[in-house]
Amino acid sequence: MLIAKIDGWSERCPDRIAHQYRDIRMTYQTLRTHSDALCLWLHEQVVAGGIPPKSPVIVYGHKRPGMITSFLACSKAGHPYVPVDVSVPPERLRQIIESSGSRLLLATETVPDTLDSSLLRCVKDVSPDSPCYATCLGQVPPQDWQLQADDVFYIIYTSGSTGAPKGVQITLRSLESFLNWVNNLYTPRERVEVFLNQAPFSFDLSVMDLYMSLLSGATLHSIDREQAANLRELFISLGESKVTYWVSTPSFAEMCLADRGFNAVLLPAVKYFLFCGEVLTNDTAARLKNRFPGTRVENTYGPTEATVCVTNITVTTDLLEVYDPLPVGVAKPDCRLIVCRPEKLDQVVVEGTGPLSGPPESVPDGERGEIVIAEPSVSTGYLNDPGQTQRSFFAWEEDGRVWRAYRTGDGGFWRNGLLFYQGRLDFQVKLHGYRIELGDIEENLRQVPGVENAVVLGVEQNGRIAYLKAFVTTGEPVTDEFAARLELRQSLEQRLPGYMVPRSFAFIDRMPVTPNGKIDRRRLLGGPQ
Repeated sequence: MLIAKIDGWSERCPDRIAHQYRDIRMTYQTLRTHSDALCLWLHEQVVAGGIPPKSPVIVYGHKRPGMITSFLACSKAGHPYVPVDVSVPPERLRQIIESSGSRLLLATETVPDTLDSSLLRCVKDVSPDSPCYATCLGQVPPQDWQLQADDVFYIIYTSGSTGAPKGVQITLRSLESFLNWVNNLYTPRERVEVFLNQAPFSFDLSVMDLYMSLLSGATLHSIDREQAANLRELFISLGESKVTYWVSTPSFAEMCLADRGFNAVLLPAVKYFLFCGEVLTNDTAARLKNRFPGTRVENTYGPTEATVCVTNITVTTDLLEVYDPLPVGVAKPDCRLIVCRPEKLDQVVVEGTGPLSGPPESVPDGERGEIVIAEPSVSTGYLNDPGQTQRSFFAWEEDGRVWRAYRTGDGGFWRNGLLFYQGRLDFQVKLHGYRIELGDIEENLRQVPGVENAVVLGVEQNGRIAYLKAFVTTGEPVTDEFAARLELRQSLEQRLPGYMVPRSFAFIDRMPVTPNGKIDRRRLLGGPQ
């Protein structure tokens, strides 16, 4: 079991640093002692407060060690945890509280003053020095309190198409399936490695670095938003970290690559660059391989609903020469990926009348469709949202087995046994009567020499899309913007119909990113952050 393996490091290497954040260091012995004590205290509060068994507990904060302590304590006490980052606006926090039905919040940072205390009990200090559970230190909770394989282990909230957040439920079994796969793939050495934690703990990419690190007795090196926004401070932290496993979004690596000091001299020990959450461009992968010779660059794909990622491929020089854009690879062994026609899925899935008599029909190789992911990493559904669960999750029977599946809303196709991701099917705008896939334009822009990355957005006027605007980053400073725009326009006109060529082009130093490390499309258009 996951928790037993993590606790085991407190006996094998009690003084090994489990987590490092700025100048705060937590050993494996402290992690176990404090998570045990917080578990016992939590159990007492739950029993006394009449909180239902296995009900979710919100863990609020950013990168302090109390976040990890709280995650393990919740699991040991038999409760799934709901990580919420301090960057979440108060109104969104309120929505998460109401959606989850949680009646307890553990905070490692100051909570918003506007939080309605009638919604739930808020424990405002679960730091290692907190007096709230000091009386439980040194005691060991019974193992039979712990979450079991088919219990929900964590719930991560993602954006919903309706504007309300969706709580994705991931069971312990799904998490262990993912961890067994990535640990076998990337084989971290026990008690040796250092994992970079860039993503907030409320973003499922962090599940990869957090639990790969804890399972191997490694050190998790966390960087916060302030460090990420200041390259000088960031590089000092990275240089001191001795990171061996880099885990981040591609956008975060692109931001670092903008400085020539981001190279093997800064990170001499790094062995892997593990990417998920966004498109990894050929340019980014090539520059990483150039600056970090001998380091493996890994491209992966997967939504939160399928436990971080379900595909992988090692980006080699040969792969860069053959494919542009890069494939996202092959499926993990216990997972099935099918590319289907979205309209066919609408017909057979939305009804929700029970398991299908077989898997949905796949499209021919090379043809674009919607990616469907099946078992065992797939979520059990959205918390307290049966309607959305029915629209997104379905099942089929085959050879006496029931396969649980998730329709991703992502476009993709198979070629030469490799899966290619083609952006969101809902990244679509209607302009002058044409339906336009923005990802299609973006990918063609990335083919233009000198372009590092590109984002295309529809600009609204009077409640409708009036024109398209492209935001572009380049490898070298643009000295003549008029000529550069003309070159981009002419290049696209050779590749795309005229109605798909953006009216406006903007050259920017780097793409703005969200707290999760993904490109912040709202900020590009000056929208609410």
